[in-house]
Amino acid sequence: MATLATETALLDAPERRCRIRDDRPVEPHHPGFERLAETQPALKIIPPRPVMYPRGREDFKIRTSPAFDAVAPAEAAAQLIMQFLFNPQRAARLEEFHARDAANPGLAEVIDQILASTHAAVGAPGYLGQIGRTVDSVAIYDLMQLANDTTTLPDVRAIATAKLHLYKEKNASEFSPHAEQDEVQVYSAYVARQIDQFEKDPTKVLTAAPYEAPDGPPIGDDEDF
Repeated sequence: MATLATETALLDAPERRCRIRDDRPVEPHHPGFERLAETQPALKIIPPRPVMYPRGREDFKIRTSPAFDAVAPAEAAAQLIMQFLFNPQRAARLEEFHARDAANPGLAEVIDQILASTHAAVGAPGYLGQIGRTVDSVAIYDLMQLANDTTTLPDVRAIATAKLHLYKEKNASEFSPHAEQDEVQVYSAYVARQIDQFEKDPTKVLTAAPYEAPDGPPIGDDEDF
């Protein structure tokens, strides 16, 4: 029987690189992506909330009042993940470990993988496409926050800023004023404008903070029962 290591240590580079570069970006038909759309059956049994019953801390925030927002759970789930993937301390660790051993994944490689996956889902049809564009916008928002974070390494901010610029150019190149202005086309133009505004003045970006998951039970005090 294998025994546990007697001393604590960092993971070896192959272990730390697990699932980076080895996996293809998530495609729109990927089971993991489609799970974000699993609220669709629930919409058939969730009626609009009566006007006299306000939403509380245990409810998803919505933009479709009084009807349930079918995109909000996917947005909250994406934010739950992205805020950890783009955590300033985690990003600094990635860069430091990569500087000490080039076999370790660096921040630039991780960002490329994330944006490749979110961008691949932008063009999915219908409801899946709306979720894909929402998840992509969450990634962009958190990457902007990382680029503007004064507590992390200068290298981290530089890489995040550079990757945003490249993503702006990618989206700008995919927009054509002569093409049919479908959801994907207008979204590409929107992303390019948002990042361009961020580059000009990070304090004036109009992108709203993504919705977060509601508080879980138990909530409140004894007077609520």
